[in-house]
Amino acid sequence: MIKRTAVIILLVTVIAGTALVEASTGNKQIEVAYRDISILVNGNQISSDVEPFIFDGRTFVPIRFISEALGKNVTWDQSKYEVRIADPLALNEEFSGKTLFVSKDSQLFSVVLEGNPTTGYSWEVKDFDQNLLKLLGEPIYTTQSPTNVVGAGGKFTFNFLTQSKAGEATLDFIYLRPWESVPPLKEFTLKVKILEPEGKISFSEEDSGSAVYVIMPLNELEISLPGNPSAGYSWEIQSCDGAILKIEGEPTFKAESELLGAPGVFNFKFVPVSPGQTPLKLIYVKAGESGPPEKEFSLFVGVF
Repeated sequence: MIKRTAVIILLVTVIAGTALVEASTGNKQIEVAYRDISILVNGNQISSDVEPFIFDGRTFVPIRFISEALGKNVTWDQSKYEVRIADPLALNEEFSGKTLFVSKDSQLFSVVLEGNPTTGYSWEVKDFDQNLLKLLGEPIYTTQSPTNVVGAGGKFTFNFLTQSKAGEATLDFIYLRPWESVPPLKEFTLKVKILEPEGKISFSEEDSGSAVYVIMPLNELEISLPGNPSAGYSWEIQSCDGAILKIEGEPTFKAESELLGAPGVFNFKFVPVSPGQTPLKLIYVKAGESGPPEKEFSLFVGVF
């Protein structure tokens, strides 16, 4: 038995489906045992660059590696010394042609597409920049209920992980029968903007319908939308879970010129409050009028 020295102990507490891990460091040295411990996830053996060990009768494994192997997203809060583990953003076909904004710091996200392999069709992902994104394993197919119906359709889930590099990548998916030389029955495209882990994430009108990861407490959101309050119009928040994401201060307006009645830009700032996922929707309406809004802006926000 080989003994080595370890200086970090992880304590895991699971609360409401989200694991919070407190990491304490110090100068105390402990002796641990390495015994070539195997890790199996759903029956498949996986390997880690951090070797599991045994200490005081308990087996310790790397939390990020295990969580990502189980399809969970992991973030680190330096200010609180917390590791947060949660379900990743899962983007369905409604996000085709849209953009995902995500940190380069090992963030996991899923693309979930409906299909039916009993018809011979399946979803495939085309070549993409593997320096920026990593596909974790094979796509996972799950049938929809009721599962006892022969030929019932289901969902294909593709899990991707950012690779610690900023940049832009495009994911193209095609739904086809592999043996047929005809155009695919369906297609799905997602643009992925991979950002530095800290700082402000800015959005404009053309980003409507996108999805974004917000890492506490590193990020805040800024949304800039054109408008003209002199015509009686303004942007308002229609929906947002304030327990997850809250507006910071009042929205501001800056005219594009000093001319009376000149149009300009409304600016909203949002800060993360607690982990979770929420739709954020703004509407452009005229005071005193009912009916559909003149314009809408929406984001799907995951706070981790």
